[in-house]
Amino acid sequence: MRFSPEERKEKRKEYQERYRQNMTEEQKEKRKEYQERYRQNMTEEQKKKLKGYHEGYRQNMTEEQKEKKKGYNKRRYQNMTEDQKKKLKGYQERYRQNMIEEKQKNRKKVSKIKLQNMTEEQNKKKTKRKEKLKKYLKIYRQNMIEEQNEVIT
Repeated sequence: MRFSPEERKEKRKEYQERYRQNMTEEQKEKRKEYQERYRQNMTEEQKKKLKGYHEGYRQNMTEEQKEKKKGYNKRRYQNMTEDQKKKLKGYQERYRQNMIEEKQKNRKKVSKIKLQNMTEEQNKKKTKRKEKLKKYLKIYRQNMIEEQNEVIT
């Protein structure tokens, strides 16, 4: 009897789950080390492809799946040792910093493209708005200084 593709996928998933549950600590550690080396040796193209896959997967998750994952992560964090928590925080900090830098680079690229695509008329409007803003800020600062001087005297 042949199974349908969905049934084969489900059977494979169940088998892998049982296999991981029955692994010894030593086997789990070996698997973890192998995965770390594998990720470190990936090319940039492979990393981008994997990142795109993960983004699509997260976007297609149902609310139930998201809640289940949230609960799993919460239990996992509670069971971590202090060293593991410190390591995780360091990783998260580096990740956030890299994301900030990446977003800044993307913003600069988008700004350059927008500027190149602007017509002369749009460019003139933009410079006029900048000039108006500068005048407004100059007057605002002067008024603030005058108010402070009145309060002092």
